[in-house]
Amino acid sequence: INFSKGQMGFKRFVEAGRVAYINFGEDHGKICVIADVINNNRVLVDGPTLGVARQVISLRRIALTDFVVKVPKGAKTRTIQTAISEFGLIKKWGETKWGNKVATHAKRSKLNDFERFQVMVLKRQKSYLVNKEVAQASGKKVHKKKTVKKETKQLKPSAISSLTHTHTYQPVSYTHLTLPTSDLVQISVVAVSLKKK
Repeated sequence: INFSKGQMGFKRFVEAGRVAYINFGEDHGKICVIADVINNNRVLVDGPTLGVARQVISLRRIALTDFVVKVPKGAKTRTIQTAISEFGLIKKWGETKWGNKVATHAKRSKLNDFERFQVMVLKRQKSYLVNKEVAQASGKKVHKKKTVKKETKQLKPSAISSLTHTHTYQPVSYTHLTLPTSDLVQISVVAVSLKKK
């Protein structure tokens, strides 16, 4: 059974003039135009005004887009350059969600720590405003986050005194111990010193 391109559900084909996005390698993040199909695994791409040199690249390193530039199979660099400018590829790519996402990712990768912090704060403000509008539209109240302050309690002098413990030592009789006389003398000296304290 032979099906035409219009009858098939899949619309992105590997063909001459198909615009592709490079997702791996030195030209990662750039778009190019397929000039020719070499085999089932490799294609010849070119992007004179897109920052991509004419080269052979694996199909695993590119992702096909919906755009197709009218160029013949095996077109030269000048022909592709003219077709890109007439088609307005750069402008159309920038208007797509995919193009905006790539541009945003490239822009944020160059931010420093403080600029990333600013982006985080702006995201929180945006989220709060959106939730506020949604709550007002649905008739619900917006609950603000309460900041809980930790209070440090100061102990009273009576409480402090109750925490301190006084140890008293009672004299101990060692008459029941069967120890040498020298050891009993040393034990009695220690007991007397503890009693004085």
